[in-house]
Amino acid sequence: MLLTLGRGWTRVFFLRCGVWLLGASVSMAQAGDIDINFTFDGGLDAWAIEPKQPYKPTNQPNFRDGSAFDDHNFLLLPDANTKWDYRSVSPWIRLTSSVRFSANSEASLKLRADQLMGVRLDAANIEWTPSPYLGLRAGVVSFNTNWCRTYDVDSPWITEPDAFCRSGVFMPINNAAPGLQVYTNTALGDYQMQAILGAYNPILLAYATEEFGFNGTALRPDFNYDSNQKISAALNFLHLKTGTQVRLGMMRSDQAGFYSPKLIREDRDRRNLLDNYYLGIDTYLRPSVRARYSLSLFASRDFYDGVQVVTDQNKSETLELIYEWKPTDIFSVGWSRFKINAAVDDVAFANFKADDYFYANTSVVMMSWRRQWGKGLYSTLQWTQATQTNGYEGLRRSSSGDALGLRLGYQY
Repeated sequence: MLLTLGRGWTRVFFLRCGVWLLGASVSMAQAGDIDINFTFDGGLDAWAIEPKQPYKPTNQPNFRDGSAFDDHNFLLLPDANTKWDYRSVSPWIRLTSSVRFSANSEASLKLRADQLMGVRLDAANIEWTPSPYLGLRAGVVSFNTNWCRTYDVDSPWITEPDAFCRSGVFMPINNAAPGLQVYTNTALGDYQMQAILGAYNPILLAYATEEFGFNGTALRPDFNYDSNQKISAALNFLHLKTGTQVRLGMMRSDQAGFYSPKLIREDRDRRNLLDNYYLGIDTYLRPSVRARYSLSLFASRDFYDGVQVVTDQNKSETLELIYEWKPTDIFSVGWSRFKINAAVDDVAFANFKADDYFYANTSVVMMSWRRQWGKGLYSTLQWTQATQTNGYEGLRRSSSGDALGLRLGYQY
């Protein structure tokens, strides 16, 4: 029945399930000896962006001089590719809850609402650890192929430098989905290692019914999303004495669909294979200075009637320095670069080939100051400058933009 309710009903369903799970957890904790943890984080974000977005986002590129460009969205500023209509002042909330039923079983919930992602359930799973070395998770679980700090209560950023943590187009692809995970914990001298394997089906219970690699906006409304299967693996290393962390991750997505009815000859069966590789390093240069580096590589292949036509190579690279001046004040500097290269080889269909069909290169510099005011109140002031170049078939257009943001938040 759920699958017939549509996307709006699906969001409401997951939101109500999350609220119900939270309420049920509180009731159970009050009724019995059950350990429950609950965190609320919410507030207002205000942004001044120059240049302002010149048109309402439609997820469709502008066509100028025979080529397609979407200059402003590729700056990846806070008004780019938002799920809800962008507002310069907008509210947001984060809810997290965990309920420990016994020494080896726990339920977790992560729920957000903001204009970038809309209402989204990022975790709703049961975890069982039959031994200190083995664990299983079932439900909506994270792929563990990034280090996005969406729910971190001490994140120094309003929006993170990494494009795959702040873009409404790219973030859902490597975030979370209904699935099953198994993980193992191992001690190797001064290191703690965790290995994670998982299998997922985003279409299950209509969690994500319209995901198709990076080219979903190129599909027409009569496209039917037929299947979506994902597998992931990750290795996490933690040095127990220094606090240095390293994460290696990979994920394979296999998605397919078709046009029905087929109105024109361009309507063909489609398949997308997407491979994601991730490296993250987090270390302390000094007791008050942290450095973080992350590298994401994506290789996407689109097939038309079984013939490979589009090849995408995407890369996101991020470097951060985080300085804790005082327990109440954190200063951060970040730099990131995001690249897209797409090639087309459609000889079998249209006798068309382009090794440089689409190109985009975005560089971003960020600085932020986070201040804890006490009694759960905090603020974050962030400045962002972005430059980008994008274009089709050798044609290039460039643009730049600045954003100054203020977050007023409250944590409970």
